[in-house]
Amino acid sequence: MGMTFQQKFGLRIKELRKRKGLTQEKLAEMISIGVRSLVKIETGNSFPSCDTLEKLIKALDTSNVEIFDFEHLQPDKDLRELIIDMVDSNPNKIVDIYKVVKALVI
Repeated sequence: MGMTFQQKFGLRIKELRKRKGLTQEKLAEMISIGVRSLVKIETGNSFPSCDTLEKLIKALDTSNVEIFDFEHLQPDKDLRELIIDMVDSNPNKIVDIYKVVKALVI
């Protein structure tokens, strides 16, 4: 069984927090919750209230859409399937997709 929505959300919060260079302690302080509460969110054992969610979006300098963008956190096998589906759905973009991938690999 794959990760739950809550677990994916937690990983996304952790990813965004680290990208901002914030410790769990600092982020928890910024959004006025305890460190244990933040740990529960990041591990997928809890989901934030609407108020805390708004504070997370502001503290992580992100958007409503970006905070829920965690499709890339799937297992590699699932990501490969998504990439193949993208290529199959956009045959006219194969050259562009190849150029992007080549630029990232080199």
